[in-house]
Amino acid sequence: MGLNLKAIPFFNLKNIFLFLIFLFLIKIFLDLIRGRAIFVPLPKNTIRKALKEIKTKNKKILDLGSGDGRVLIIAVKEFKCKEAYGIEINPILYYFSKFLIKINKLENKIKIIKGDFLKLKLPKVDIITMYLNWGLMKDVEKKILKECKNCEIISFAHRLPNLKEYKKIKTGHFYTYFYKI
Repeated sequence: MGLNLKAIPFFNLKNIFLFLIFLFLIKIFLDLIRGRAIFVPLPKNTIRKALKEIKTKNKKILDLGSGDGRVLIIAVKEFKCKEAYGIEINPILYYFSKFLIKINKLENKIKIIKGDFLKLKLPKVDIITMYLNWGLMKDVEKKILKECKNCEIISFAHRLPNLKEYKKIKTGHFYTYFYKI
């Protein structure tokens, strides 16, 4: 005589799914309170519009908080970046982006690093992109200025607090800011 989970009203697929969604929403809420970035995928047309504004061919690109890897995949496939790096802290998004990169047969051009980009040494690149929470921008700016030289920065939706952008364009429902350091 074993435990029959189906006899307990809570243990059905619908309730388990709703409970997982509830936990996910709580995590998002806590991340927002702590000033951490949450995953909100950029529209692909927004990415394309921003990348059209700079020279990308044969350059190296880094996406901070790379999510599902869409910025990197578009940069390599459509804008001919020669190498792409993404740093992602969320293990689910890390493995999902690796899966999408494999499906697109881009493993030789795109590398995803699992971790917190504020704690890792950034790879030497020509272009840095980011779509982060405004609460991270001061720390990101400090890290980039310390570790990166001679690169362009594309920041979707949020300004870097102490750098002056050389260009700002409307991309969808927000602005995208361009910097050179």
